[in-house]
Amino acid sequence: MSRLVELGHNIGEESNQDPLYSVPGIVLESVGPVRHEVKVPFHDSQVKGHAVLIQTGWDIRFGTEAYWEPGPFLSDDVIFRLVRSGARLVGVDFWVIRNAEDTGHAQTRLILVAKIPVVENLCNLSTLPRWKFRLSVAPLQGAAGSFYAVRTVAEFT
Repeated sequence: MSRLVELGHNIGEESNQDPLYSVPGIVLESVGPVRHEVKVPFHDSQVKGHAVLIQTGWDIRFGTEAYWEPGPFLSDDVIFRLVRSGARLVGVDFWVIRNAEDTGHAQTRLILVAKIPVVENLCNLSTLPRWKFRLSVAPLQGAAGSFYAVRTVAEFT
């Protein structure tokens, strides 16, 4: 029997559109302080062709002012390795992947050039198995453009 877990806060109406992505997923847990650059140990072969979800625990702040404080961000090394290893999608449980001090947005550009979609503001990553699940991402009603609201769901047995 399959189990579905909602991974987003789903602010918006359901749409009847097919998922934008439906790919195998893997959860990587961040090591180190939560308010700094995210470091996640992984081997390149683990993430090739997968949705890589990065769990920091920042999502417990969602709905509070503390959520929007400077928090975790992806290190240049992690972004480079995700691109090099062929990750299909990157998901994080915080609100922005880049370092606020990176005024040139080099981190964001690297992922955009590689055409790897990024899903931010995820929640419930701690309820997922570390691997062997399918991640589906579908647009919510009225979503358009490069940045829009999505429904993110994981399915596993």
